[in-house]
Amino acid sequence: MRYSTFLEVNLGLLQDNLNKIKRLSKARILPMVKADAYGNGLVPVAKFLVEDCEMKTLGCATLGEALHLFNQCPDLNTEVLIFSDSEISNPKVNDAYFNFAITPVLHQANDVETVLSNPSMAKLPVILKVNTGMNRLGLSLEEVAKFAPRLKSRGVKHLMTHFARSSDVLKEGDKTHKQMEEFNKAKQILKEAGVNVQETSVANSGAIEQKFGSNETFIRPGLMLYGPYSVEPRIWDGHQVSRLVSKILNTFMVKKGTPVGYGVNVAPEDGLIVIIPVGYADLSVTTASGAEITINGYKGKIFARVSMDMMFLLFDPSVNGKLKAGDAIEFWNNDNRVIGELSTSMKTIPYHLMCGVTNRIPRIYKVK
Repeated sequence: MRYSTFLEVNLGLLQDNLNKIKRLSKARILPMVKADAYGNGLVPVAKFLVEDCEMKTLGCATLGEALHLFNQCPDLNTEVLIFSDSEISNPKVNDAYFNFAITPVLHQANDVETVLSNPSMAKLPVILKVNTGMNRLGLSLEEVAKFAPRLKSRGVKHLMTHFARSSDVLKEGDKTHKQMEEFNKAKQILKEAGVNVQETSVANSGAIEQKFGSNETFIRPGLMLYGPYSVEPRIWDGHQVSRLVSKILNTFMVKKGTPVGYGVNVAPEDGLIVIIPVGYADLSVTTASGAEITINGYKGKIFARVSMDMMFLLFDPSVNGKLKAGDAIEFWNNDNRVIGELSTSMKTIPYHLMCGVTNRIPRIYKVK
């Protein structure tokens, strides 16, 4: 556990982002809280979304995430959809779907068959994901047509797909438009078979930013809900909900060629070494060498190998005496451009940084 290093999560900014999203679409909102609410803490975030923001449905990736949420908050008045690892065909755990307000998203033929052929699952709502071109999870159009006659009496509560390239600037005839065409074909197949489809959704964060697919029943914000933008040039001006704070642990001057840390890393030039008590056991990054970090207005670069418990920054010699042990440092703040620039500098993506904050770093929650 760290003390001076922490992740501050501002739930008030989360609500602000939700309100901004509401202004982009009249569709109902299905917030994604998978991966520990993108590193922000599943239980506090989900509880806030349901109790303070009146969200009726949440999205998780795994059955285990949903069970953890309901075990911690047994009276939470929400439905949770399981988008990938549903375990619906696993008899050891699938009774969870009868004991909690949890519903699997059926994305492969075997799971659809399990639900349709099992009398004990007759009351389980049918939620189908269609593969429209991402080629990861989802039923093919042929499989949709195959199951359609058996779905006529039962209906489909929710039909969805997932866009593969909605973070690209949309152009007529592009991948996202073609996926939308395939999704409409799936809807038509079910309609012609007499299957009632109650709800639909297609739009993830990049699509929502560009107001594409927002005429379906739901939109499904994930990354953008917590701050970062998907589309460049930047459209989404939401608040970064979290702020990763640490401190300077030590500073010292080095000459060019001085070995520093593990391995054979040597200082490429004279400079000031600043040690930050954040290593790969705190923030899951090991290939961040060269990334820029700003402290008190001075820019340094991550240098040498990131170790388990700390990292090194190299500053110009002129900074000597201007930075000292105990000075605070923000890896990112509530401006969503900062984490975008940092992730680019680290040759990664905001998802990685946010989900890479380990449980050794405490979360501190506030409502502005």
